[in-house]
Amino acid sequence: MFFDAAAGERNGPALDRSFARAVLGGYLDKAKPGLIWYKSMSDQNSDPALDRFHASRRLAELAVIPLSSGRRHTDFLELHFSSRPGAVQQALLNIISDTLVRTWTNRSPGLYTEACLSERRLRRNAEVEAHLLSMENPAQLSRAEYRVCVLLSKGQPAKRVQSDLGISKSTLRTHLRNIYAKTRTSNLTELVYHLVSVDTFAGQSPRRGTAA
Repeated sequence: MFFDAAAGERNGPALDRSFARAVLGGYLDKAKPGLIWYKSMSDQNSDPALDRFHASRRLAELAVIPLSSGRRHTDFLELHFSSRPGAVQQALLNIISDTLVRTWTNRSPGLYTEACLSERRLRRNAEVEAHLLSMENPAQLSRAEYRVCVLLSKGQPAKRVQSDLGISKSTLRTHLRNIYAKTRTSNLTELVYHLVSVDTFAGQSPRRGTAA
């Protein structure tokens, strides 16, 4: 399971995989539980996927703490840092690592997974669902794109929209191309249908006031 505190903030790809092997290599299934392994101290060959992830998110260090070890399965806690942990942070990790291992060993199997799945369900249910032209602006339209959509929703043809906004034909085409991508529509007819429909649009993290 993964927890990404910055997910959805458009600052790089979300964490969706384990990088323990990139740090532990051949010790993956026999590392001592509670012992902390750092990416910067690893003698393993650099993992391009890990390097790309850290570069895109401006991260500097990965700490891997084995919680259990065995042939059938191995559990890890992986912590990504924006800067390399100092002496105090490393000392704190060393202090709590044994506690983490004992807690993980004595856990009731399935409870942690269920808690993570419940959190994901709550996040999905909390996603904004609103009409394309609502104040929430779920498709994250720019002001110019929003004005185009408002005029189209009133039944005005493309030529009238161009004239009313005082823009060139190529500019209107650019606006429409961007609008199609943001609203997941493929042509003007489909776009207008969604603009006049009472259906809601589930968008991504709307920026309130963008279309004001």
